[in-house]
Amino acid sequence: MKLAQLGLIGLMSTPALAGGATHAYIIEGSAYFGAPGIELASVGRVNLSDPSDVVRTPMAGEFLRFGGADMNAAGELVAFENTTNALRVVDVMNGGNALIDSVGFFDSGTAGMALSNDGSTAYVTGTVGAFSRFVLADATTGAVQSVHNILNFEAIGSIAIVPEGHPTLTPGDLYGLSTTSGGSVKLVRIDLGANSISTVHSLFGVGFSAQFETGLDFSSDGTLYAVIQGFDEISPDVFVEISSHLYTIDTSVGSLNHIGVIEADETWDAVTLVIDEAPDLSCPADLTGEGDLNFLDVSAFLSAFGNQDPTADFEADGNFNFLDVSAFLAAFGSGCP
Repeated sequence: MKLAQLGLIGLMSTPALAGGATHAYIIEGSAYFGAPGIELASVGRVNLSDPSDVVRTPMAGEFLRFGGADMNAAGELVAFENTTNALRVVDVMNGGNALIDSVGFFDSGTAGMALSNDGSTAYVTGTVGAFSRFVLADATTGAVQSVHNILNFEAIGSIAIVPEGHPTLTPGDLYGLSTTSGGSVKLVRIDLGANSISTVHSLFGVGFSAQFETGLDFSSDGTLYAVIQGFDEISPDVFVEISSHLYTIDTSVGSLNHIGVIEADETWDAVTLVIDEAPDLSCPADLTGEGDLNFLDVSAFLSAFGNQDPTADFEADGNFNFLDVSAFLAAFGSGCP
């Protein structure tokens, strides 16, 4: 998710975000990677410092299979749903989703989605036969803008767009994850202009047989996060499913840094990953999103207020004055639930 989309640019230089993002959204698909049916999906808010800390919200539509998501300019979670091949807005607070529109045909299975840095275009990918199909569509209406079919025998189900200001990569470039038949994972770059997919790195440090490239997203500071799951063969033809593991990727060498297991006491079949850098709506004064109120939140508010950033418009009236300061102090004093 991009901070520019949520009006948080003024916070980027404050200590509040010096350590990067604090939360991420994931969407759960089936209960088991070999399951013939799809269970009721859930959306979860994951604590990046402790991935076992997940707050679940059930989603409407037990036969909907989601794959890929990103935040739009309004701070809404837009996801691609591979059963009806449609873009949908997911209600992360209350559950459920609202249809935008279908974007065309994909085979059922591995799918992914990301939004352009300005939030206007949805990049959707899926597999059609031996091809990786990429559809560019209007993120608001679902109207298809272009279709790209690239011969590729390895499914790509997680894509992410390099954010503005990235220190080493070109902003706007499209990256993805693909799994190999041998259980490894590759970071690839997709060039839609040349209709080509090139391997950037074969990633190392997974620690198990990777079978699902289930999530990929950049944070605003350029950190690339990934969610990967798979299985271990404990004896011939006996497999144990591995829950979704959260990593960061060193894009210069291809190494994975393991952060933890998402909800370690249960299995999360995550099918997407969206880095969440917005304040927690249930605790408005928690501008750092860390679930606690302290001087960092005050610093973040003062920085946003001084820059007339929308984050500091606590009265939501388009003005920046003592009423916003008063409203922030009241929210700060009331604490977090």
